[in-house]
Amino acid sequence: MANETGVAQAAISRIENGTRDALSQEEIQAIARVLGFPVRFFYEQEPLYRVPMSLHGAAFRKKASVSSKDQHAVVALANLYVIHFRKMLEAVDLEPQFPLLQFEVVNDKSSVSDNANGVTSASEAARKVRASWQLGSGPIQHLTQFVEATGILVVDGDFGMADIDGVTLRPPGMRPVVVLNRDRPADRKRFSLAHEYGHAVLHPYPYDGMEQEANEFAAELLMPRDGVLPDLKRGLSIPRLGQLKQKWRTAMSALIYRAKALGTITDEAATSLYKRMSASGYRIREPQEFDIEPETGKLAGQLVDVHLTGLGYQIEELADAVRIGPEEFASMHGLLPPEVVRAAATKPKLRLIASSD
Repeated sequence: MANETGVAQAAISRIENGTRDALSQEEIQAIARVLGFPVRFFYEQEPLYRVPMSLHGAAFRKKASVSSKDQHAVVALANLYVIHFRKMLEAVDLEPQFPLLQFEVVNDKSSVSDNANGVTSASEAARKVRASWQLGSGPIQHLTQFVEATGILVVDGDFGMADIDGVTLRPPGMRPVVVLNRDRPADRKRFSLAHEYGHAVLHPYPYDGMEQEANEFAAELLMPRDGVLPDLKRGLSIPRLGQLKQKWRTAMSALIYRAKALGTITDEAATSLYKRMSASGYRIREPQEFDIEPETGKLAGQLVDVHLTGLGYQIEELADAVRIGPEEFASMHGLLPPEVVRAAATKPKLRLIASSD
């Protein structure tokens, strides 16, 4: 970046660390040009939500090995989506079909805050969520639709090389925004979404044990005890796990873990199944013949489409409103690049002649 901008590397480092505020106009323009954002973007006054979490910050799911650089990159991407959605929601009334329930896991329900309901476990919260969605104890065929029906915006993001599954931001005055790693397999993304939804309903602020609670919530939400228990009581093999994966739409490894947690198999049996999966390379990539159809969020796309078709905006106008380039805006929201749209609009039409000959 120093080579391309002509700004000294030490100066760029100080800018990143927040120890240098004064920049010349030439330096600002050079940095903006290289990064591909308008100069106005860097003066955006929208609040940013960072890690580690603050009271109104992000519920962040990550591995301990993830670098600070990767964490900041993913959280920055999530903040970009928040800026876009907040701006677009100013012109649209969002009417969720289901309430976004709020729970607190407590030993004494008399100590629950005013805006939440007390539960004794994350599993109890998941059962109450399923009841509010009027589901029985069977599989959820399209989890994303139910999550979005509570007003949460779910998008797939480009996480680059970051080994992160998902991030949830809870901006004040907005419903949470969940950004999932678009490169993850469909079954893993479903569990990640259930995990992030657990944060949305259980964790208005961070505390020890919340990651474990989010995993427990996700397991009960996707594989409710009363529904999955009969399936897990039968003998588990790799082919059997593949069948159950297609039924419950969760990873085979997650089904093994769930069986162990519910006591239908021993720790030794679970270890044996994991070893068989590892020997076949299934811990890295589960068998393709058992793959499930991917889910994609629709609410965010509908929000963009309302502005493009219903309100008559051009991509360039929406991009300008959120202070980024139109190509970047199109890429983030799964739209064709503006130049492709323009080229298609100017192509001559061909004549198609139908004949009985």
